[in-house]
Amino acid sequence: MSTILSGHEKSSEHLANFQSWKEFELRLRNNKTIDAEHLRLAKKEEHFDPLMDEHLRKIKDNETHVHYLGKDIQNELLHLFSIAIKQKILTSARDAKYFSIIIDCTPDAGHVEQMTMIIRFLDVISNPENVIVATASIKKHFLDFVPLKETAGVVMTETIIKQLGKMSLSIEYLRSHGYDKDRNMREGGGWWK
Repeated sequence: MSTILSGHEKSSEHLANFQSWKEFELRLRNNKTIDAEHLRLAKKEEHFDPLMDEHLRKIKDNETHVHYLGKDIQNELLHLFSIAIKQKILTSARDAKYFSIIIDCTPDAGHVEQMTMIIRFLDVISNPENVIVATASIKKHFLDFVPLKETAGVVMTETIIKQLGKMSLSIEYLRSHGYDKDRNMREGGGWWK
């Protein structure tokens, strides 16, 4: 064994790897790694906008109290964006006419049972110059988490019908449904019967 180890320690492969390891160790000590360089560049570009720099300075120095950096305004903006995106998805789904839904139920962190709603439809984009030519693609979008009082099939059925109504999606154009791990829908009481 000692002969094999001795031969290995003198091999060019071992010496090259040992040299690489020592160079890496030196770069780590001197903060010269790729990660450190990326972090340095990111920090350098963090406030590249002079207007934003001035705004942040005023906030830190209590010269102004109006800003859009707080969690409440950020949450409100995210909520408004989600509404706009959902409306765009629903408009496309209504334009497509026929759609399918996929549902799944799972409890959230607070142990409240939630139904996930996903919609699928064929999105057709026509060419205004030549109506015959059009591109079509299957779209699949997450719509919402819907809290459930219970996971009985009849409750889920009522919830789905209510949600489709809120979204102005006519159940008569619903062409298929899918589910994942939802035993109540599989074992009877399903709303499609």
